[in-house]
Amino acid sequence: MRQCAQLHAMGHRIVIVTSGAIAAGREHLGYPELPATIASKQLLAAVGQSRLIQLWEQLFSIYGIHVGQMLLTRADMEDRERFLNARDTLRALLDNNIVPVINENDAVATAEIKVGDNDNLSALAAILAGADKLLLLTDQQGLFTADPRNNPQAELIKDVYGIDDALRAVAGDSVSGLGTGGMGTKLQAADVACRAGIDTIIAAGSRPG
Repeated sequence: MRQCAQLHAMGHRIVIVTSGAIAAGREHLGYPELPATIASKQLLAAVGQSRLIQLWEQLFSIYGIHVGQMLLTRADMEDRERFLNARDTLRALLDNNIVPVINENDAVATAEIKVGDNDNLSALAAILAGADKLLLLTDQQGLFTADPRNNPQAELIKDVYGIDDALRAVAGDSVSGLGTGGMGTKLQAADVACRAGIDTIIAAGSRPG
């Protein structure tokens, strides 16, 4: 958070893509694990999203930074008019030094209109914002030649200039413990972003710098 505030103070335009609405709703209501139905997830997301954005607002307010909430679905990306409206709102927030906090609109999203994971949502948000860089945070240092938790010989892949089937196979074997996506979805998101001319970095969220 401190690094985000420092970058913001330096004039960088920051967009946050977050998850956690369903978990926040479950925690707030004290519900046990509900059946994994769309209706249950929508209920928890509807309760949890307000608490999630409140947390982001409290954290950024320490540094005197305002946040603005945007909830999106795949339909907002695929319909031209809705895409342009979302883009204009996002860029208006940035133009006014407000940090957009984006999440999938899980309270209304169904399987047909869900992006499905926040990695790909991040790539789409980066395109909406006209970003020059996309940072995907995970519980690993980055993309490895194998899952480093299972293979001590796994080596960090520092630079990728093209995504092919061999690389996708490597990423498919490495699953993140954070959020709604694993390393495979991060590679998908990187591919989407790079095709739009956006450099992508996959890094450990727990490591400063």
